[in-house]
Amino acid sequence: MNTFTLASRNVRKSFRDYGIYFLTIVIGVALFYIFNSIASQSVMMELNQDTRLTLLGISREMDMLSGFVAAILGFLIVYANAFLIRRRKKELGIYMILGMKKGKISAILLAETFVVGLVSLAVGVLLGIFLSQGMALITAKLLGVSVSRFAFVFSMDAVRKSINYFGIAFLIVVLFNVININRQKLLHLIYAEKRTPQFHKIPIAVSFILFIISAIMLGVAYHFMLTTGLVGFFDETKRIAQLISIVLGLVGTLLFFFSLSGFLLRLISKIKGVYFKGLNMFTLKQLGSKMHMAFLSQTFVCLMLFLAISAISVGYSMSYALRDNLKETTAAIAISYMSFYIGIVFLLTCASLLAITQLSEASDNKARYDLLGKLGASGKILSQSLFIQIFVYFLLPLILAIAHSFVAIKVMSILVEMMGNINIFAISLIAGGMLVLIYGGYFLVTYLSARKMIR
Repeated sequence: MNTFTLASRNVRKSFRDYGIYFLTIVIGVALFYIFNSIASQSVMMELNQDTRLTLLGISREMDMLSGFVAAILGFLIVYANAFLIRRRKKELGIYMILGMKKGKISAILLAETFVVGLVSLAVGVLLGIFLSQGMALITAKLLGVSVSRFAFVFSMDAVRKSINYFGIAFLIVVLFNVININRQKLLHLIYAEKRTPQFHKIPIAVSFILFIISAIMLGVAYHFMLTTGLVGFFDETKRIAQLISIVLGLVGTLLFFFSLSGFLLRLISKIKGVYFKGLNMFTLKQLGSKMHMAFLSQTFVCLMLFLAISAISVGYSMSYALRDNLKETTAAIAISYMSFYIGIVFLLTCASLLAITQLSEASDNKARYDLLGKLGASGKILSQSLFIQIFVYFLLPLILAIAHSFVAIKVMSILVEMMGNINIFAISLIAGGMLVLIYGGYFLVTYLSARKMIR
């Protein structure tokens, strides 16, 4: 069996591991194509010269933004790949036992990356091409232009950019895999599943104190931000208060997730009627270990969700407020596009990080679920335990992100109201609902995939 055939078979066999990875890349590529094909949209044919030049300027701004977006998605691809490699260490170790050289294993991983990259790029671009036609109609509606001769448009420039940017990301993945494999020892690969990370429990009193400190920090941060408002951006003395509030918000968010695993879950364990019911003991211990080891990623996800919610809510509110004349309408479209682009990419990054982490955890803990099944736990009870773990893991960063976003939207509402009579909170609810729908979709796919793994 040649390298490419073996790699193709491995991708098909491991699709449950590659599913979230593949889905995220496809959506990322589609978004990348859509927002880089603005200059090629058919609505451009219906615009006058001045508006067309303005929209081309927006397209150039999107080009600059795309470098930043590509960097985020590239990080996500490398991060996801690292989890997939860890998931397959035993398999790679077996290859070495059978006499396969590390160079051959690296070649297989190269071929797998090529297959996944090629398919995801092709599907993502095709999806982007079809969705971009709808974006053209939305752009026409925003500009108040009646499209008399709609034409199906294909942007070769957007395809080239997608291939270039994502090709670099996959090249980094290949280099990462080669370095990773060459550094691994056979014993570590074979027993990778049995090596569990160790962590030290923090006394519950210390966790409680840290939790109170985090709540105070966040409360002070919210107070400073709300009292200084937008004036703080222009007033030197108030700007210091805003900088303090940002620092307190970041540190408070970090301490919140760091302390929560040692405080809240262990506090629930003191309630005997709850702790010893069903598989709650197992569920809480799993949650506690996950949150203790992943408080940094939970903090990162929370902040990214906060930026996603705020960007889309404030951006769309400002765009609605600016739609009074043609120039302001075009500026509004620029704001709408950029806020939506950044918000959705941040959301995809958050949801994908959580999904990949949870799938990796489910894979690592399969032996524990098997043992519980042998001891008499039904599949329904095991699924319920898994559901609670994943649900809490997805829910906690979302709750705190919504609290952060409420404060940010409250501050920015003053600026939006100065531009026009717009209810920013009504628009925020719509934007938030859309984001929660996408986020919830990732949660559901993650749960179903993890449940399939443990069964």
